[in-house]
Amino acid sequence: MATMEGPPGLSGMASRQRSFADMVAHTPQSLPEVEIPIDRSAAPFKFSIVLKFLRQRPSLDAIRSFICCRWGLGSQLVVSSMQRPRSVFIQLTNEEDFIKALSKEMCDIDGTPYTAFHWHPDFHEDKESSIVPVWVVLPGLPPNYYHEDFLRNITALFGRLLRRDNATRCATHTNGARVCVEMDASKESMHGLWIGIPRRATSRFQEIVYETLPAYCGKCNMQGDNS
Repeated sequence: MATMEGPPGLSGMASRQRSFADMVAHTPQSLPEVEIPIDRSAAPFKFSIVLKFLRQRPSLDAIRSFICCRWGLGSQLVVSSMQRPRSVFIQLTNEEDFIKALSKEMCDIDGTPYTAFHWHPDFHEDKESSIVPVWVVLPGLPPNYYHEDFLRNITALFGRLLRRDNATRCATHTNGARVCVEMDASKESMHGLWIGIPRRATSRFQEIVYETLPAYCGKCNMQGDNS
């Protein structure tokens, strides 16, 4: 019985369209390998962030000029483009500037909004990190807890303290503390905790209110989608 054949040259065309990765995967061969100490290679970029703009970004010169004039940083920075045209890599050199940049409340440059991410060696431009800076209010927290070390201990249960706002730092408003915390938006948020042993007279239950916690979709690895 005659077999059905496709148009002449179709199989040859399909083979020519195979990607290099496909050919490597299906062709036994020995490729050279190299090992690089990731932690040491990433050390110079420890305080770097990525700005992902929601629409066409300003030029690198405009971004650099805006940051130098408006962010109040104490040292020089490097602004560079990334593979995706809306992403920008910001290399900072110290923790103080890094915290200022990551915890900005007004997240736009020349009117173009952005989302800030802490860069790390596993960062992928097409997969937004679930670790984000979030402004949190601790309503009714007495001022004796406003010291940075105490607030760091309290917020350690749901994130990493970045900084206090000025009113909390100076205790000019004593109706509660307001802090910026780096936390995982993909996890269920904590809405309260006990300071001290629960239900003792010297303990207090502390409510947690999130001002800027974004929705996060673990399927598409994107912020703003809780489907």
